[in-house]
Amino acid sequence: MTKVDVSSVARRQHGVVSRAQAMATGLTAKQVRWRVESGDWQTIHAGVYLTNTGALTWRARAWAGLLRCGTGSVLILEAAALLWRLERVEPAIIAIGVPAGRHPRPVRGVRVVQRTRLRHVKVDGFPTTRLAQTVIDLADRAHCTLDDAVSVAARACQQRSVDERALLEELESRGRHRLRRELRLAFGQIGEGAESLPEVWFVTRVQRPHGLPDFRRQAKEPDSTRTDLKDDVHGVNVEIDGQLWHAGERFHGDRARDRRAAGRGEVTLRMTYLELDRTPCELAGDVGRTLLRRGWSGALVPCSPGCPATIGSDRLRTTVEWVAH
Repeated sequence: MTKVDVSSVARRQHGVVSRAQAMATGLTAKQVRWRVESGDWQTIHAGVYLTNTGALTWRARAWAGLLRCGTGSVLILEAAALLWRLERVEPAIIAIGVPAGRHPRPVRGVRVVQRTRLRHVKVDGFPTTRLAQTVIDLADRAHCTLDDAVSVAARACQQRSVDERALLEELESRGRHRLRRELRLAFGQIGEGAESLPEVWFVTRVQRPHGLPDFRRQAKEPDSTRTDLKDDVHGVNVEIDGQLWHAGERFHGDRARDRRAAGRGEVTLRMTYLELDRTPCELAGDVGRTLLRRGWSGALVPCSPGCPATIGSDRLRTTVEWVAH
């Protein structure tokens, strides 16, 4: 083999090769040492080199970490998220997953995590955790808020490289996950009665505890579609979305139905399973203010001393979507 083979390996790895790779192409230990000592190659980690004199890029650092950690190493967490275009900022510390039982020597700028499950794919040439695993891994970080976790999941689904079923399968494969229940709701999975239970939650958590008027459930419309919950007197509809994002035919069907409701002079408010579970009082405030604007003469009743469902507040929740006025 010739030096060209070393260059070919280096090109695939953003200029980085290991000592073992270099010698596998036919270079001797003496030839490798000469390149390092002459300054043609830069040592990144013991036995891992940048084969040029340029600046060390993030991607070169990532390859160096993978080579230092050995066979079976995979980019995970923030490093994987960057490659999947879920994040834009290059993480200062590169997280690398290794098979359980492996203990690579720690190196600067690399965080090694042992994993029992490391199914991976190639993304931009890097061995990287699959998209569903990357999303669920990110959500399990101690500092990750639910809003952040849902936002990442939504971006992944919008890319159409993964769907909520794949995310649920990945979530259920975990022995433990700090946001398991919340993410199940966000992904539209609430078990038996998935279609009717959210409507019950609206009645028991939003409407009745806060003195709102009755809403008719599964109201049949003139075009033969159905509205989840409807106040015929004030022309207010409530639609409960299973996921925090929609795509494809369902997205367009929902919006067409909302437009037809607007044509009848009605307003449609959208909310999710997760909001019904976590923020029913805020939802009640939004619904109550909408009803008042449309002629309701009732009074919004706080369900407890600390309940935020008050008419006096001008703050409207941005997570309720106003699709018609």
